Amino acid sequence: MKDEILRQFGQKLQKWRLIQNLSQEQLAEIINVDRTYISLLERGKRNPSLICIKSLAEALNINLNELILIPEWQENLQNFCHKYNIDMENLADVLNDPKVIPMIRGKAFEFTIKTLISNILPSARYQISNPKINAQTGLEDVDVAIYDQEQDKIYSAECKLAAKGEFKLDNNIPRIKVKCMRSRTLGETAARQKAKRTNLDFELLMIHNDQYVIQDFDLVVTSIANAFYETDEQGLFYWCPPEEAKDFLTKINATTQDEAFYKIYIARSDQLSVNGSNKTGQKVIKCTRTKKRKTGKKDAQGNDLYHRTCPEVLKNLNMKYCHFIPNYPVIYFDPQTGEPLSPWVKLENLESLLY
Repeated sequence: MKDEILRQFGQKLQKWRLIQNLSQEQLAEIINVDRTYISLLERGKRNPSLICIKSLAEALNINLNELILIPEWQENLQNFCHKYNIDMENLADVLNDPKVIPMIRGKAFEFTIKTLISNILPSARYQISNPKINAQTGLEDVDVAIYDQEQDKIYSAECKLAAKGEFKLDNNIPRIKVKCMRSRTLGETAARQKAKRTNLDFELLMIHNDQYVIQDFDLVVTSIANAFYETDEQGLFYWCPPEEAKDFLTKINATTQDEAFYKIYIARSDQLSVNGSNKTGQKVIKCTRTKKRKTGKKDAQGNDLYHRTCPEVLKNLNMKYCHFIPNYPVIYFDPQTGEPLSPWVKLENLESLLY
C-alpha cells in the first residue's frame, strides 16, 4: 500500500513538473535539493516529508492537494465542482439548503438501493444499474434497473422515501405513508406525448398528472426513516420519532436514525394501483381523483374551468378502474411482529416479486 501511494505521488509530481516545463535539475534547484532526489521521488523510491511536499507545490505553483494522494471519490467531486464553477468552500452550505436536501437525499437513495440490491440478488443471474435517461426525451426516468439474464427481462424500480412525519397508529396498527408522486407534473404537451406512446387516455393522464400509472415502473422501494423526521424553523430535517412510534421501532430494531433508514421495503406497482381488488393491509386502494379540480383556466365569462373527475372519464371509456397509483401508498405492519403486511415485503425478499 505504501509503495503504491509513493508511486502515485511520483506520477503526480512528474505530471506537474512537465506541465510547468521544468527539468528535474531546475525543480531541484528551486527547492534546494539534489537532482537525484527529484528523480527518486518521481520513481516512488523516497517518502517525502510534508514540508518537502509543500515546497514542491509552491515551486510548481499549484495547490498542495494536487500532489497529495486523495481518494477517487474526492477527486471526482473536485472535478465536478470545477466543471460547473462551484466553489468547494461553499459546497456544504449549498447541499444543506432546505430546497436542495430532498433532491440530494432522493438521488442518493437510488444509489443506496442499487448497492443493496446488488448484494441481495445473485450476480450470476442479475445485473443491477442506475441508468441515466435524459428527461427531455419524455421517457420515464429509471431509478434502478434489474436485468434478469435468465429470463431476458428488465425490471424497473422507483425509489421513494417515506413521507415526512407520516407514521401513525391506525386502530393500533402501525402504518407509514410513502411519498410516491411525480417530481414534475405532466403538462398538456407531455401528457399528449405519453398518451400517444402508451395508448393511455389523455384526459385520464391530465386528471392524474402528478401520479404514476403501473406502466411507469415495476417496483416501488422505500426507506421508512423519513416517517420519523420533523423540520426545524429553518426547514432542515431532524430525527424525532413520536412517543407512539417507539414500541414499533423497538419491535423492528430501528431505534436510531441509521437503523430506521435501512428498514427498506418493496412492493410491485401493479399491487399498489387502483383496480378494485388491491389492498394495503385490509383496506382497498381507492382513487383519489373523484372530486372536480380546477384546470387553472377560465371560460369567456371568467368562471373557473374544472377537470372532469376520474369516474366521469372512466364511464365514457367503459372502464371501471384507472390503475393509477395514489400519491401516498400506505404500508401497514403487523402490530405484534412489526412485519410488513401485503403487498409490501422486506427488500431482502425482493426476488419473490420478480415474476
